[in-house]
Amino acid sequence: MIEVVLDLKRLRKVGVVQSNRTEQHLLQPYDVLVTARAGSVQVALVPPEVSRTVAGITLLLVQPKNPESGMGHWLWYFLSSTHGKSQIYKRLTINATVTSLSAANLSQIMIPLPSLHQLDQVARLVEASEVAYETAIEAARLRRSVLRNAIISQIGHTQSMEKWSQP
Repeated sequence: MIEVVLDLKRLRKVGVVQSNRTEQHLLQPYDVLVTARAGSVQVALVPPEVSRTVAGITLLLVQPKNPESGMGHWLWYFLSSTHGKSQIYKRLTINATVTSLSAANLSQIMIPLPSLHQLDQVARLVEASEVAYETAIEAARLRRSVLRNAIISQIGHTQSMEKWSQP
């Protein structure tokens, strides 16, 4: 199971003509994105720093009515769980060339609603786990870089010594 978080560093900026229609399709913090046309189900939570971004046609957009309540976090947590993904997989339409999920089929998933207090707790848990996850990824990148540089340095040093020691 792959959990997905939008990588803001890789998003492209494009111009969007402002109209009532485009405003409806702009991502808001804590919206939830679900793959609509893909072989695997992926669910992403839109981070709070996203602005002026539009979801692509291969994604379904779920916009919670009160995203600040923790509802977006809950929807993401539920839909990215094993139980949530199995509910999504049951609603996929599979034909010869494309596997797809319609908005109507996604809306049929029964999602239990926690209390407001529980929503707040889930939101805090998600935010804390994302910070821990990002910290772990950065630490792993740093370890990989240090290891790479050490290996390159060692091999380069050994080869240059061999080169100079040969008659």
